[in-house]
Amino acid sequence: MNKKTIRIPAMLFLSGISSTSFAAGFALIEQSVTGLGRAFAGSAAVSEDASAQYFNPAALSYLKREEMDLAINFIAPRSEFNNDGSTIPSNGGDYSDAANNAFLPNFSYVKPLNEKLTLGFAVVSPFGLVTEYNESWVGRYSAVKSDLKTYNFNPSLAFKATDKLSIGFGVSAQYIDLTLTQMARLAGSDVKVKLEADDWAYGYNMGVIYDFTPSTRVGLSYRSKISHTLEGDGSIKQVGVEDNITGDVDLPETLSLALQQRLSQKWTVMADVTWTRWSRFQELKIESDGGTLSSTKEEKWENTLRYGIGLSYAHSDKWQFRTGIAYDETPVPSAQYRTARIPDTDRTWLAVGATYHYSDNLILDAGYAHLFADNPKINETTGSSRLSGDYDVNVDIVGVQLRWLH
Repeated sequence: MNKKTIRIPAMLFLSGISSTSFAAGFALIEQSVTGLGRAFAGSAAVSEDASAQYFNPAALSYLKREEMDLAINFIAPRSEFNNDGSTIPSNGGDYSDAANNAFLPNFSYVKPLNEKLTLGFAVVSPFGLVTEYNESWVGRYSAVKSDLKTYNFNPSLAFKATDKLSIGFGVSAQYIDLTLTQMARLAGSDVKVKLEADDWAYGYNMGVIYDFTPSTRVGLSYRSKISHTLEGDGSIKQVGVEDNITGDVDLPETLSLALQQRLSQKWTVMADVTWTRWSRFQELKIESDGGTLSSTKEEKWENTLRYGIGLSYAHSDKWQFRTGIAYDETPVPSAQYRTARIPDTDRTWLAVGATYHYSDNLILDAGYAHLFADNPKINETTGSSRLSGDYDVNVDIVGVQLRWLH
């Protein structure tokens, strides 16, 4: 086999940094159950519980009691492929649904140190995907299995600078683990390609919240990019190909501007706009020690905006309710750059949620969101095969959370 023959599998790594994700691109925004209930609208200005620190560390200043939050999100995506003129070197069947149900846990903790300083710590998964097609499907030369996980450990500190101004800062230690497979056509037969790689990297986040009046609050937050250099192994076991691989991945920075406006003692409205710098994905490159799995793929992703507006209602001391709607842009510029690993597209969030105060020390939260998505078209070329068609996509998310306060 020459290098050109096995260059096709190298595209597996490059096209795989994406997800059937629940925010745009391959991001996971589900870091707060109370946030889920309002479609995460206004998250950079809201301080309902300890999970708010992920969206703005300055929110910690508004939490006056020690608190630990344990949350779990159940995510049920649907991603059905409809073939329309795909061309491949051998026959293959359509595949109905590549998306897998997933559980996404969160942990948040807050500890007021004194009247000015508040400490926080959160463990979240800000990026990820799990998708798996049948090994005989028509797009098997583009993708079979994609499993991307991130674990972000994020201590934060907030400072109450004045009665109106709070400032927060945090650092992140992030682990990424990636496993990807696809089929390749070699010597008239299908062979399975597998790539595994991981890495630790570091970043930071910071934010401010300013109370213009007792009823009007504005928040501004920033989360830095985190640059990973993944290292691992690539193999085509049927033909004895094994090699060390490396690849650079920049997980993008975000900037969010949010408003919380109290309308009355019972009603509060929230709104925000969040910018994500997905344009870092212009080109992805993988290198292998022997050169046989080295390749480059154009991505040409674009920066995106996410808009949200939400409403909360304090029904009583025991019950609060919330709802929200959001619009999330996709970074994928066209069908040419959309991959089988993620039929990413613009999506609209519609969400509801509730909080029940069981006691002075225990609070229960629940949220539900449905994501409506356009039917994304795909026209992906991998070597001598072309995957053409569209997807039917939607997502349901249910989250529950237990808050313990001391």
